[in-house]
Parts: sequence; C-alpha cells; structure tokens
Amino acid sequence: NFNNINQQNFGSQDLIGVTSSGGGNRGGGGGMGGRGGGGNWGGGNNFTVGQSAGISKTNAFGINYSNKFGSKITMSGSYFYNQSSNANESFSKTETFSDSVNIFADQNSVSNTKNNNHRINMRWEYKIDDRNSIYYIPSISFQDNQSSSLTNLERYYASNDSLLNSTVYNDAERKGYNVRNNLMYRHNFAKKGRVFSIGFNTTNSRNTSDIITQGDYRFFSYNPYQATDSLQDRFNDNLTKNNSYGANLAYVEPIGKKGQLQFEYNPTIQKNKADQQAFNFDGAKYTVFDSSLSNKFDNTVTTHRGGITYRYQESRDAQFSIGLNVQATEMESERVFPTATSVKQNFSNLLPNAMYRKKFNAKHSVRLFYRAGVNFPSVNQLQDVYDASNALRVSVGNPNLKQSTTQFLGGGYTFTNTKTGHSFFANFFGQTANDYISNSTTIISDSLEVRPGLILTPGTELSRPVNLDGYRSLRSFFTYSMPLKFIKSNININTGFTYSRLPGRFRDENFITDNKVYNAGIVLASNISEYIDFNVNYNASFNNTKSTISDPNNYVNQTAGVVLNLLNKKGWFLQNDVVNQTYSGLTGDLNQSFWLWNAAIGKKFLKNRVGELKLSVFDLLKQNQAITRTVDEKGIVDSRNLVLQQYFMLTFTYNLKNFGTAKKPNRSEEEGPRRFGPGGPAGSGPGF
Repeated sequence: NFNNINQQNFGSQDLIGVTSSGGGNRGGGGGMGGRGGGGNWGGGNNFTVGQSAGISKTNAFGINYSNKFGSKITMSGSYFYNQSSNANESFSKTETFSDSVNIFADQNSVSNTKNNNHRINMRWEYKIDDRNSIYYIPSISFQDNQSSSLTNLERYYASNDSLLNSTVYNDAERKGYNVRNNLMYRHNFAKKGRVFSIGFNTTNSRNTSDIITQGDYRFFSYNPYQATDSLQDRFNDNLTKNNSYGANLAYVEPIGKKGQLQFEYNPTIQKNKADQQAFNFDGAKYTVFDSSLSNKFDNTVTTHRGGITYRYQESRDAQFSIGLNVQATEMESERVFPTATSVKQNFSNLLPNAMYRKKFNAKHSVRLFYRAGVNFPSVNQLQDVYDASNALRVSVGNPNLKQSTTQFLGGGYTFTNTKTGHSFFANFFGQTANDYISNSTTIISDSLEVRPGLILTPGTELSRPVNLDGYRSLRSFFTYSMPLKFIKSNININTGFTYSRLPGRFRDENFITDNKVYNAGIVLASNISEYIDFNVNYNASFNNTKSTISDPNNYVNQTAGVVLNLLNKKGWFLQNDVVNQTYSGLTGDLNQSFWLWNAAIGKKFLKNRVGELKLSVFDLLKQNQAITRTVDEKGIVDSRNLVLQQYFMLTFTYNLKNFGTAKKPNRSEEEGPRRFGPGGPAGSGPGF
C-alpha cells in the first residue's frame, strides 16, 4: 500500500510512544461511501486504521506465510513494514482548572515526523502425540522515528494579563525494539477434560531518544511589572530498558459432566531501568553536563499470582464462571544518580472475577462479566528527575507511587427478531479505581529552586504524579432498528451516555472533574433496489464538563449527512456523500460549521461487471476541518489540526472471484481463544 491521502492499511506498532491517533480524512470520521448500503458501490476505507493528526504519506508492505512440516509440526509467520511521514500544523486553546482564576494558553505548532516500523510474528506448533503439544510464539518489532517541531505558546489569566510566552524548537531522534517469546507445553490426560500446561514468557525492550531543545522564553510578573527573558539550548540523551520474565502453570480438573475447576499460578519479575542525561550548549557543542536534569533509576516489580476458577458450561449458549486470584507484589525503586536512595513497597490483593453468558432463545441473549485488577506505575512516573524539555511545563516523577487497583463491570443485552427485522442492543461498561494515578499541578508564583541549579520562574507549570481515590467511569450504548416497509428502508435509532470522574490536585488541593457526554442519532438507510441506494443520518453529542474548582463548560457537536448512490443498467454509477459538521461551545474561532462533500462517477464493465473505473473527488467544497476536545483532570484542550482537503483520484478496480470454498472452521476457531483453561497458547491465562 503506497499513498499520500492518510490511508494506512497496515498499522504501525508504536514502541516508543511518539505517534497518536486522530485526524484522518474528515472531521467527522469515515471515508467517502463508508456509510452507504449495499455492495455495488465501490470500495470504502474499511481496511484502514487510525491515522495521526495532519497529512501523512504511507508506504506499507506485508507478507504472510504458513507451512506444515510432516504430520506433527505446523508454522505460520508474518512480516509487516510501515514507513510514514507526517506534516501537521495545529492550534490549541487550553483551560487549566484553578482554585481562583482559570489559566488559559494558546499554542501554535508546526511539526514534521518520519517513522519506520518493522514487525515479525511467528507461531510454531509441535504435536508430539494426541495428548502432548508444544507451542512457541516469538515476535520482534523495531521502530525509529525522527521529528521536529516549532511551537509558540502564550499563557495568561486574561487577554491583557499575560503570564509568559515562548518559542520552542525541538529536534528528536528515537529508536526502540521489543522482543517477545512465549513457550508452552500442554498435556491432556486420559480422563476427558483433565489438562495440565506450563508456559514461560519473556519480554525485552530498549528505547533511546536524543532530543535537542532550543527555547526563547519571556516571563511576566506584576506589582511591580517586570519581564524576564530566558534562553534554553539543551541536549537530552534518554535510555529506558525493560526485561520481564514470567511463567504460568495451570491445571484443569473436570467436575461432573459440565463443570471445570482450574488452578493457576503465575510468577513474574519485571526489571526497568531509566538513564536520563542532560547537556547544555557551550557555544560549540553540547558538553556541559547538567546534573539537575540527569538521573539514573532502577525499578523492579516481583509478582506472585495464584488463583482458582470454577466454570460451568451447559452448552455453548449457556456458560458461567467465578474465580478468585490472590496476588502478592513487591515493588522496589532505586535512584542511583545523583544521590542514592531507595523505596520498597509490598502489596497484597484479592482479585475476584466472574462471567455469565446466556442465550435464552433465538431472540434474547445476555452477557455479564466482572474482574478486578491492578495497574503499576511506569518507570518514567517513578523516577524523580525533572523533565524541563519544555521550560513552561516541567514534570517530575514520584518514587512513592503505589499500584492502582481497579474494578471493572460490563454487560450487554441483545434482542433480534429475524422475521420482523426488529433488533435492540444495549451495552454498558463501568470502572472504578483506588489509588488512581493522577497529577498534582501547580503554577509557580515566585522563583523556585527545586534542585541545585534548577530554578523555575513564575508562570511555569509543575506537575507530579500522585495516587488519588475517586476515579469512576461509565460508558453505555443503546440502539434499536426496524424496517420501514412503505419506503423499503431501515431506520436505526441510537443513544449513549459516557461519564468520567477524574480526581486531580492543584496547589495541594484535591478536586474532582466530572465529564458527561450524551449522544443520540438516527439513520435511515434504503433497501429499495440494486440501482438506488441512499442513507440519511443525524447525530448529536452534548458534552458537559464541571470541576469542583471551576465553572461548568458545555460543548455541542452535530453531524448531519446524506449519501446517495445511483446505478443504471449499463453500469454507470454516481456517488454523493454530503456531511455538515457543526461545533458550538468551544473556545475562540474553533466554533465552526462546515460542509464536506465527496462525489464520484464511474463505469462497471467486463463480464459480470468485475471491472470498475471511477473518478472521485474528496472535499469538493474545500471546507474540511479536524477539531477535537480533550478533557482530563487538569483541564480542557480544544484543538484544530491540519487536515486533508480537496483531491481528485482515478481508480481502476478488478474484483477477483472466489475460486473455491473455504474450509469450515472448527469449533475452537469459531469461538476464538479463551482465557479459561490451558488451551491454545493465545488464550491460556495471564502468562500469555
């Protein structure tokens, strides 16, 4: 796949955390023809994955291979390569919650990025005999990334009350690799359902980054008024390593004809290392070592997890399981440089889980699931070194961070009547967390020396990760569809609600940010004939954000669209996709209403119309935009990114027919991998 229109058929694995999803061809998402019904109207963009903000050029290549060696060994593998270059121009307006007056920031940025990614995956299976099997699944990934950006920022209380402004240039080169190995032995006993498995897994990764930051800053103070200028020219050499080793032992004992009891033990050890070195410019080279921004930090997490799970399976349509895991964790963090210090913490947790799935009849089915888990802080969150690569937004880690414990509950109900064409779907997902890893933020009011040689000037934002209770999230979605026989169409009505409760801390005062999003939409899709196809749709989203230390903020996004496709008996076709996108409640000139009109004309020919020649135009009116809002515990960010606008494309498509009948999948292939029981290595428990 080679293109310059933001399409990426093979997703690139982001090992070093530099690429982001978003943007794409249109502000409202999707591609031309993507919402039309029927299969006679040419290809859409259904095979693509998310793109970065901006305009991207992509070169991607992939190959799959499988073979069988004798009667006992099978192998499959794949190689994917992804090369992309991205150019973006962005504007963002940030509102940071404060206990007195909220702080605003306007930012303009121009950036360019080049990224290369290689992925190799393999799977070996050795079937020793009918009762014994060995699986080996290795994978390796490489990534290198070069990026540069120029950013102008102004932070202020009001338009005539500026705190600071800056111009910062960044040039970075990042590289990383990740190697994984999974090895498992499985034995089936003579008694049906009795299974034992043992597995080992390793993960080894290494990331490096070389970053040059050149900044020109001006800080303002009042009573009396004073403007202070500051220059920055620094080189950062960063290295992080991760080595993880684990094992998984599982034993399944049948209980009666329909029950199973599984015992499992999973020990793991994870070693993380971070080495951050900063050098200031001496007029010729970056040779002046800056110990105030340098750090060496080691972190080791040792976990022992054991559990028991009971599963009852009356049939494929009626299943139930309940289990309990006990987990003991030791987390040790050690600062090696600049001064030696260490922190050791021990945690113990009871982690229950449950699942229920029932298909009552051909129309009604329900599923419920619950699980508890833990999340550990990353080595970057733990190391207490100051990151001043952006002198206006300085961050520092916290070696005293604890693990976060989570509770997750989800479920769904499905009703389908194939005779009448009516259907209803309801889904919900909820999560809570104790010791949620959030941020403690402050705005420096007076010059502050946080480490010998490192002085933060007034107006600088300083953040530090902390554990806070009170995190909640809820996501629900409901949809109902029915036929409208008098116009040979289907109508689909959907609604949803998303809620997040984000704890934060500002100037040592805890606060809560509540974000509520209400969605509703309707789609009318035709089923008149193979020659006429239309789709009329409308969707509205209302976003309400309220903080305990700030006034509420509301935002509305509305999307209305029409898709009309016409095909005559001679093979000529015409496609139209018109969408109106309206934003209101955002900051500044980001409140917009624009039209996106995509159109195409073409001809189907050859026997059985397997050939197609099409001329298409994207964004006929040149109005496309990409506008987003992001909410976290610190505040609200409204942003606009460079987006792909009008282009014309001539395409020829030849549809290959199916030359054979695919093998009917066996039961395990239909159901996919399961986490219960030492089955296939893809789903045999926490170790895999």
